[in-house]
Amino acid sequence: MSAGLRDDWKEHQRAAWLACWPIARTALLLVFRRKLFWLLLGIALLTFMFMFGAIYLLAELKAQQPGIGRMLSRMLPDLDGSGRTFLNFMLAQGTVTMILLAFAGSVLAGNDHRRGGLTFYLSRRINVLYYSVGKLLAIGLLVSLTTTLPALILYLEQGLLVDTTEYFRENYNILFGILGYGVLLSLTIGLLLFALVSWMPRPVPLVMTWGCLFVFLPILGRILSFVFRDREESIREALEGSHWLLLNLWRDLYILGARCFGEESLRRSDEDLLTGAAVVVATVCVLSFVAMVVRIRQLQHHS
Repeated sequence: MSAGLRDDWKEHQRAAWLACWPIARTALLLVFRRKLFWLLLGIALLTFMFMFGAIYLLAELKAQQPGIGRMLSRMLPDLDGSGRTFLNFMLAQGTVTMILLAFAGSVLAGNDHRRGGLTFYLSRRINVLYYSVGKLLAIGLLVSLTTTLPALILYLEQGLLVDTTEYFRENYNILFGILGYGVLLSLTIGLLLFALVSWMPRPVPLVMTWGCLFVFLPILGRILSFVFRDREESIREALEGSHWLLLNLWRDLYILGARCFGEESLRRSDEDLLTGAAVVVATVCVLSFVAMVVRIRQLQHHS
């Protein structure tokens, strides 16, 4: 390089915290290159396509055949455009989202721990905080891709198919509910997944542990609810209002998410579990954060 070019070229350093986005973008690109990701994403979008078409058909029937439209609205209360419509949709996306994250976890951060990627990141002008925030941002964006973003599109569709001004004015709280529930999911699931990946970077142990948390524990909670129910209590009441159900983290997030949409979206059987669900979610977040920090510090010292 000539002296003139060296004089004209100047390095413009950016703030270190801006490294969070490139870290998240790189992690997402690694996931997007896998064919299995697109297969799971396609499965996740099946529910969205069904809801999208159902909302459109119901709106058309209400406009052209009001009687049939009202009858179907009573038969399908989850498609009436209320907060419960979008809350239940985000809940239904849970199964595919958990499978997607179990697959993507080792790709997002596990390879950094196994192949020395963490050493590369920390050798730059990046500290542990920026690295962790970047990875959590990548996980949160994946969660939003299957839950929050489709729910926002359905909310926009619902408003455009009816009296737009009136619907958005009367149901603006639904928008905050979707965003609040989405942030809650992204933060909690992101911290938990990143903590597990930090200690178990290999795919097989990670998937097994992930399955125990979101498959085995919910089943165990239902079994314990049935075993310890009172004699005068019906099976249905035992399986809906028991505190053993708090072992189901996705249900805990659903209860807190229902609160984001307003008290009318919270079922009676979940009202007594609201405080317990908040304690469980907060405990999971704190423990995940501590485990994540401890593990990354260990890896940093070893590197």
